[in-house]
Amino acid sequence: MSHPSQHRRMSRRRFLRAALATGTLGMAGIGGAAYYAESQQLAAPLPPGSEQAAPLDTNASASYNPILLIVNQRATPSFGTYLGHILAAEGLMGYRTVTFDALTQASLARSGVVVMSAGPVSAAHAAMLEQFVISGGRLVAMQPDPRLDHLFGVRSLGGSSRSGYLLVHPQHPAAVGIDPGPLQFHGMVRHVALDGAAVVATLNQPNGLPLVTSHRYGQGHTIYWAFDLPRSVALTRQGNPFVVGQEQDGIPGLRAADLFIDWIDLDRIQVPQADEQQRLLVHTLNLLAADHAPLPRLWYFPNGAKALLVATGDAHGLTPAPVEALLQRIEAYNGTFSVYYTPVASSAARRMLRRVRQWAGDMPVVGPALAPAQNQPTAAQVRNWRERGHEFGMHPYVEVGLEEGYNAYWNDFLKHGYGPLPPTVRTHRILWQGWVDTARTQAHYGLRMNLDHYHVGPAVRKADGSWTRGYLSGSGLPMPFVDEDGTVLSVYQQPTHLVDEHLMNVFGTGFDAGLDGASAAEVTRAQIDESMERYPAALGLQCHVDAFALGDEQAQNVGQWLDQTLAYAASHNLPIMSAERWLAFTEARNAARVSYSAWNSEQGQWTLHVQLPPATATPMELLLPLRHGERSLHEVRLGNAPLSWQTRSLSTGLCAGISLVGGQHQLQILYRSA
Repeated sequence: MSHPSQHRRMSRRRFLRAALATGTLGMAGIGGAAYYAESQQLAAPLPPGSEQAAPLDTNASASYNPILLIVNQRATPSFGTYLGHILAAEGLMGYRTVTFDALTQASLARSGVVVMSAGPVSAAHAAMLEQFVISGGRLVAMQPDPRLDHLFGVRSLGGSSRSGYLLVHPQHPAAVGIDPGPLQFHGMVRHVALDGAAVVATLNQPNGLPLVTSHRYGQGHTIYWAFDLPRSVALTRQGNPFVVGQEQDGIPGLRAADLFIDWIDLDRIQVPQADEQQRLLVHTLNLLAADHAPLPRLWYFPNGAKALLVATGDAHGLTPAPVEALLQRIEAYNGTFSVYYTPVASSAARRMLRRVRQWAGDMPVVGPALAPAQNQPTAAQVRNWRERGHEFGMHPYVEVGLEEGYNAYWNDFLKHGYGPLPPTVRTHRILWQGWVDTARTQAHYGLRMNLDHYHVGPAVRKADGSWTRGYLSGSGLPMPFVDEDGTVLSVYQQPTHLVDEHLMNVFGTGFDAGLDGASAAEVTRAQIDESMERYPAALGLQCHVDAFALGDEQAQNVGQWLDQTLAYAASHNLPIMSAERWLAFTEARNAARVSYSAWNSEQGQWTLHVQLPPATATPMELLLPLRHGERSLHEVRLGNAPLSWQTRSLSTGLCAGISLVGGQHQLQILYRSA
């Protein structure tokens, strides 16, 4: 029973709340309109069709093309456009794209190396390509039309098989630096025999059939791929399209990891197999360019870093305190972090009241009495985190359906005052639909990087019960998603490699390696070492903010693992970046353009034009081979000033790394005979 005095006296807090309520009633009309707007579900901001990536540079009329990419649109499906994104991911920004319909003898003649995607070729175009090679042209082809076999020094055996393992020939110069173990690939492979060509790689089986070959024809040089490399890379990265919609890993819910059960060889998962095959392609291009113009590249990471951490963590309806504590840990190592946050479910009325109280809480004198309880972050706190360089994005639940879930959580995120929505995301429980349906839906909300492909669960556990680490999707690099028809999407797939709930018991799921914090840190340090020394990678890191809210053993183990991982990365000068900042760098790098005058073979010189987006604040590193044919790099000048470089050892050999920032740069390059 209440005391009578409670009815006669009102505290200062209750008085102020009553006054606020009275004022609100006095604005009933405005409040009603606001409530109506609050309760309405907004449609996705971008229409269907926005999920398709904008085409990369397709200018085939330049006076000289270091690389000309022929996208064969006669193939069904055609992964030729995706092949261009592979070149871009490997830093080969100097290529131009053309289709067979626009191909001319003149465009071939002003090209250094021609790369052709898989598919049939007409008799007229076959004759055009033959004349190009005979006259000294360099041609790389993915599973070309059999009518071109003689250009590549192979002959058909009349059969084919599906998928397998590639084994490089250790003595071939194009194979130097490529992982010597078998590399898994997916898709159909043509059975051919050598007819004058030299072997670069074979099927890993007795009397292995040629998979990649090199051949001199006329005055030209050709490289043959017996399988469609870009389609294989897509299948390796995105999983098995033939099990879409099927539960595979035994964890409830269709997840991205379901696509990888019995798809990735767990004995080879520690090698980024898709990346290694992309680098083999680069090696073959360099081989063809050896007696022609050098091929410049942009290094994968900012400031010439050997690798980096993409630092992210999911958070489910948490108070601001654990979020702030985790961000301070990241800042101690000069890093930035992506928080993927799920707000507590609330009605439109409760959201409105909370935002009014947040606004009133900023008022002088009376603010503390009106401020809401700190049960989840305020808009002001989110702004503060973002001003400090961190990302605060959404973490949608899609159990009710993909479209419904993304729309509901996008609306809720904005109506909590957390907008605008940042461009990267991870879906709760990494639930996944279709082969790329989730990415397509994300694109409609302006999301441009996805971190759902995630190293956890039975997909990464061997039959003997041991757990693996490595590259579930065969890659440590971001690449756009591509659909079954070869259409490239506007969302990058950034794998998540270092996962707290895989290494340690965070949520009691039973699908973890059961390590303590120190042992988990040993695992991540080993993968960081390999990425610095052998397999350049942007290692996606998942550290649940929830672990610190749970406290006890979870917080201790996860905290120890995180601190030791961050300290190790920082001690090796590896950037620790939010996914948002990593995406910004990736998009700027892919927007870079490189062109140059024709190589003066007599004097060993050329003029290189590099155009980086003007807003590129973080330096990128331009790579030039230190040796080209019989010459060595002697001088690089920007205007009248000589430029210094860092010597870097890559799988392609020794390179000069030149740091450049945003803007246009005209470099004079000089190679001299040793």
